[in-house]
Amino acid sequence: MKTIVIAGAHSNVGKTTMAERLLKKLPGWSALKVTVSHQGRGPKKEKCPRNKGCRACTSFKGDFDVVTDRRIINRKGKDTARLKRAGAKKVVWLRSTLKGLKAGLKMSIRELRDSEGLVIEGNSVLEHLKPDITIYIKGRRHRLKRSAKAVQKKADIIIDSKPDIYPSRHN
Repeated sequence: MKTIVIAGAHSNVGKTTMAERLLKKLPGWSALKVTVSHQGRGPKKEKCPRNKGCRACTSFKGDFDVVTDRRIINRKGKDTARLKRAGAKKVVWLRSTLKGLKAGLKMSIRELRDSEGLVIEGNSVLEHLKPDITIYIKGRRHRLKRSAKAVQKKADIIIDSKPDIYPSRHN
């Protein structure tokens, strides 16, 4: 199956918007949204980078959770609902720890195997997958996370997220 990974410098840089634009042009393709847990993990016990209190990173048991429930996927205001509305044949949301990411990806991709292709939103997946195309969206922040620097090096296409060049959400 053909795969396109959309990665980015930080949250709210335009990854979901780019995925929406691609899905509108790729009939029969599905989408995989990947959320890797940050809360209480790592050497510094990082807290959620978005400080949203959404519990997406902590509300699952084990090392990963593959979400296919339409009520969750289609929840208003969520990225998964945006991907579905954009035309994705099917949308799966993988919530994972770093430890469970490889196994979670394998199970998630199995759920989407009847698709023409797959648009994957997430940086960490590049540690385990070699997609056909990797699109990296540069951020406006000057200081990049270490993981974002590594991902940028793997990109086939780099897009600047400046508002006059690449409009943000819902455009």
